[in-house]
Amino acid sequence: MKSIRRFLVILMVAIVTLANFAAALRGYLASMDEAERLFNQRLLQQVDLLNYALPKSAAVAGKPLEFPARTSNAESSLEFQWLDNNGALLARSAAMPDSVLVPLQEGFRYFNFNNYRWHLLVMPSSDKQSWYILAERDDQRYRLAESMILQAVFPMIIALPLLALIMWWVTGIGLRPVAHLASELRQREATDLRPLAQQDMPEELTQLTQSANELLRRLEASFAREKRFSGDAAHELRTPLAALKIHCENLLQELQPVPESVIKLQLGIERMSYLVEQILLLNRTAPDHFMGQFAPVNLTRLAKHCVVDYSALLAQKNHQIEFDGDDCWVLGDAAALASLLNNLLGNAIKYTPPNGMIAVNTWLRGRDVVLEVMDNGPGIPVEQQARVFDRFYRLGGDRHNSQTPGCGLGLSIVQQVVELHGAQIALTSSRFEQGLLVMVTFAALAAPRPAINSPSELNKLDPSDAGESDEKNN
Repeated sequence: MKSIRRFLVILMVAIVTLANFAAALRGYLASMDEAERLFNQRLLQQVDLLNYALPKSAAVAGKPLEFPARTSNAESSLEFQWLDNNGALLARSAAMPDSVLVPLQEGFRYFNFNNYRWHLLVMPSSDKQSWYILAERDDQRYRLAESMILQAVFPMIIALPLLALIMWWVTGIGLRPVAHLASELRQREATDLRPLAQQDMPEELTQLTQSANELLRRLEASFAREKRFSGDAAHELRTPLAALKIHCENLLQELQPVPESVIKLQLGIERMSYLVEQILLLNRTAPDHFMGQFAPVNLTRLAKHCVVDYSALLAQKNHQIEFDGDDCWVLGDAAALASLLNNLLGNAIKYTPPNGMIAVNTWLRGRDVVLEVMDNGPGIPVEQQARVFDRFYRLGGDRHNSQTPGCGLGLSIVQQVVELHGAQIALTSSRFEQGLLVMVTFAALAAPRPAINSPSELNKLDPSDAGESDEKNN
């Protein structure tokens, strides 16, 4: 059942049609009985007319009278025979045979002649000296009766489509509160967990509204707990990790030569710090939790600043980077978009071998803005491209074939930012000889004002929010 409205209309029309059919059938049978009674009564009246109309001298005329056939196209032919008490024919209509049709016994009966079935009435005359046999074709009787009955049934049949339209309109009015409730829920933001209004709510929707409000209350409490957890985790995890870093740096300065175990300890602490920051960033950019206010963002300038932030790392690995494209504006959150750019560019830098090539482009394609980040690194096999967005999933397990450490959350964060902005992301082969091309398609913004043009205008973003430090890139 895909549509309650359609189901109700079809059900009601079916019920009305069935009820009308039953009523019409019963009315038809009753009407046929009544028509039969009226036709029989007409035959009795014809007997009275014959008593007055036939000449009294017909019995002594020596031969029976024969009345000529009617020239009018009568819908119901009425024929007769006039006989004496001995069964001798005194008079007849043109369509009646010369012989007596049935025994002279008073009453109604059926008889076949002239290729038709006839309804007969046998009655004595008023003076009891003769008999009348009146005959009427049975098919014409039923045709006249049915024509009168169907004239009463046809309006009911014709009214069914009109009745279906009225039912469709009425059910639409009746289901309007459901459509209003659905519209209210559809127009709400993901973070709007206010209870639904119950004023003037129909009884049938009260229980549904109460259940929805209870669910919204539980969701609000759950999001509040997660938000508190994020804040507590940021404080409880960052503080001891910062202390561990300091102590590890002290060990590196005090111990000469530096033991390999201390170096591994430092790498483990850095990886743990990176993992904590990525998990917190992943939680903050979740569409259901995100509380940022969208504003016009110059994506081209934001991408340029991101490239500048990575200039030291690019020089360290001797990467050649190209930047090209149009001046593109999108409606979004600058901090989240900075996280997306930092993760994509950070991945390209980390997984591209030294002396490699990287390209960052922003193109305006009609009503779309296309962001491209391309490298000539090892790339991602086609069969693995759908899974790299899963949390904690990395090609080759915990350590990539390139021996580059990571936690498998960078592209998960990118996908959440893409979903947050209603954009689309696609992975394909690089236009270099090898490598990966990541394309993110946004809806273009026609009126880019007010604008956010540089990281200094990103609401003084925390580096952990924008993902701007090198150690926080996957």
